[in-house]
Amino acid sequence: MSNKSLEKLQKVIEYQFNNLEVLMIALTHKSYAAESGIQIYNERMEFLGDSILSAIVAESLYYRYSDETEGKLSQLKSQIVSSQNLSVWAKEIKLGDFILLGKSEDTKEARQREGLLCDAFEALVCAVYLDGGFENAKRIVLKFLDKQQQIVITDYKSRLQEAAQSEYKVLPEYKILREMGPDHDKNFEVAVYVKDQLLGKGAGHSKKEAQQEAAKKAMKNIKKRKSED
Repeated sequence: MSNKSLEKLQKVIEYQFNNLEVLMIALTHKSYAAESGIQIYNERMEFLGDSILSAIVAESLYYRYSDETEGKLSQLKSQIVSSQNLSVWAKEIKLGDFILLGKSEDTKEARQREGLLCDAFEALVCAVYLDGGFENAKRIVLKFLDKQQQIVITDYKSRLQEAAQSEYKVLPEYKILREMGPDHDKNFEVAVYVKDQLLGKGAGHSKKEAQQEAAKKAMKNIKKRKSED
């Protein structure tokens, strides 16, 4: 990737890296590393970035919604840090254009895939944190969050958990049924059960995405059963 491209991204996020290597790693997908014979790519950054995002969002919601319950705050946080929402934030800065992908993976559709964009955004937040500290990472995340005045909860996992506890007094259980595809382009099929009863199945490019789909199907099935009673 050219320095011109890196400079463009830094201008978009309004943060200048002291160490460009950190940014390069954040933008390196596993497929590119595999084809290039390098060992370093952005998965570890995704892991840490996910936790940093959660901490920033949790603190912001705590002060923004001072009268809300812990349960509602948890739902709001889950919605904001969901793959769906983070991929929207990534599209705002055209992050998909900057990701280093292997030739077998590099398509226009792949660069707009929800799971890929979410992971890259998490890695980018981590890169800023590692390069410039928590406050700089926080400033970047809050730029997106502060624009999101209305948060519509479409986190089906949280909604299913609430429904399951209310109806059945237990938590839903998710099980991976299948993992398909190469390591750099995995697909997952997940089922969700309540008291060993299958409520829904879902598929996606990440376990989170598949779980959300399974929970969405489960919510539809619960609603259908209630209407039939």
